[in-house]
Amino acid sequence: GEAPPGEAPPAPGEQRRRSVRTFRFPGYNETSKDGDLMLLRLQVPAHLSRQVSPLPLARTCAAPGTTCQISGWGSTTSPEGEAHLG
Repeated sequence: GEAPPGEAPPAPGEQRRRSVRTFRFPGYNETSKDGDLMLLRLQVPAHLSRQVSPLPLARTCAAPGTTCQISGWGSTTSPEGEAHLG
């Protein structure tokens, strides 16, 4: 998508989309931020490319104590973008 007035244009490989519907995880806790997950229905589908691809489905659950890498937007308490499952 194109950049709205006042916004920088998309970087090479970047795609911008508007969402038309959001689906918040029903177990979300606004105080602790536990379950902070939301699915978005995009107005226009994303184009799959080297930079944009679906996440593979997990075949098993991560064991407690596993270090996992996370992504998204906003901020977390871990500046490295890693979370430790306890």
